[in-house]
Amino acid sequence: MAECLALERINRLLDEGSFVEVGALVSARTTDFTVNDQSAPSDGVITGYGQIEGNPVYVYSQNRDVLNGTMGEMHAKKIAKLYDMADKAAAPVIGLLDCGGFRLQESVDALDSFGCVLAKQAEYADSVLQISAVMGNCAGGMTLIPAMSDFAFMTKEAQMYVNAPHTIQDNKKLSREFDSAKYQAAVSGQAEVLESEEAVLTKIRELVVMLIDEEYGRCGEDDLNRYISDKTCAMKDARALLAECADDKFLEIRPDYAPEMVTGFLTLNGILVGAVANADALYNEKGEKTADLADGLTVDGCEKAAAFVAFCNDCEIPLLTVTAADGFAAVEQTEKGLPQAIAKLVKAYHDGGFNSKVNLIMGDTYGSAYVAMGARSISDADMVFAWDDAKVGMMEAEKAANILFAAEGEKATEKQAAAYEGKQNAVTSAAARGSVDAVIAPAQTRKHLIMAFSML
Repeated sequence: MAECLALERINRLLDEGSFVEVGALVSARTTDFTVNDQSAPSDGVITGYGQIEGNPVYVYSQNRDVLNGTMGEMHAKKIAKLYDMADKAAAPVIGLLDCGGFRLQESVDALDSFGCVLAKQAEYADSVLQISAVMGNCAGGMTLIPAMSDFAFMTKEAQMYVNAPHTIQDNKKLSREFDSAKYQAAVSGQAEVLESEEAVLTKIRELVVMLIDEEYGRCGEDDLNRYISDKTCAMKDARALLAECADDKFLEIRPDYAPEMVTGFLTLNGILVGAVANADALYNEKGEKTADLADGLTVDGCEKAAAFVAFCNDCEIPLLTVTAADGFAAVEQTEKGLPQAIAKLVKAYHDGGFNSKVNLIMGDTYGSAYVAMGARSISDADMVFAWDDAKVGMMEAEKAANILFAAEGEKATEKQAAAYEGKQNAVTSAAARGSVDAVIAPAQTRKHLIMAFSML
């Protein structure tokens, strides 16, 4: 007999032979709202526990072959119970979503039980690592499950939407695919999209091992004194820098959403570190620029970073901030929501009291954007490094000179700009005032970061 797809997904996710099903005989009970008596295996969701690289995890997988994977009362109660079990075991919960919505036959019973699932997600938000993956369909209220998870993924063929695209006002003319994986990844930021189910399951495994396996990266043989390549130093590409600094690799989170703000995890000499960084361009594997990104901090970027910093705080994961922010993006959205978004980021940096923090000023960093990106004044950063060719100050020297010395003429302004650059914007000036602890050569970044995190 062929294995059902829901169980097959679980077995591909977990270590071979490790899955133990819980609640296999659970079925829907007859209620006042039952339209017809339908018995169904496991009530449309397979729940249980197993291992990923020897680490315990709890997992549920919706079975679209049973009542179209719809969520009913017992379906939801099985998931809620799984959360209780995971909390007692201090293990993650992974949900593989493929659902036809709520079971109409069970009406309010289904809705109230779904509310219990959301309540468990909220209750264990600080104690249980929650990962969701949309493998097929996820619509309406079901979208709250990935939204309340710590990490959410989708396959490129999956669909996720609150309202069906054809019901959205004016969309018959615009024909926007609000339900597409591409939209959810790049516009809404609800989930990170990967090419296939196998890619999604592989990334979940990588993420789980990196976050919960205490032995991960500790047996590495990478040289802590390894230099960063001249090419990466010259590019000032945060993604390339983090990848080269890492022992093995940089595991980026939500790369398609607000790509001007980079978030992800790496290990430095075996130490797990969360990283937040600014990026002004995208590059291919050859180091060639493929796209320019938003110039300055954006609403989406700040909210993305705030959520990531808050996660690292809650899990007491050391935090690295790589800064090259010269201001705020000059677009209408900035005026609508950037102050609130920056406020979230500032609060996230300020609230982290137990995880160590190291900052690296990599490029030109000016004004309030410098402060918002976890400056010591708000984050109480343990160590602040700056590349020897970076700049940090109130604003670009030319702009400052035009304001301060406008009455002295153009030549005088140019002269004063050069003086301002050396006195105010050079990283040595920031170091002289204690805002920067050490000015370093870019090639030696890995060594300095490792030594700093090792001492904290």
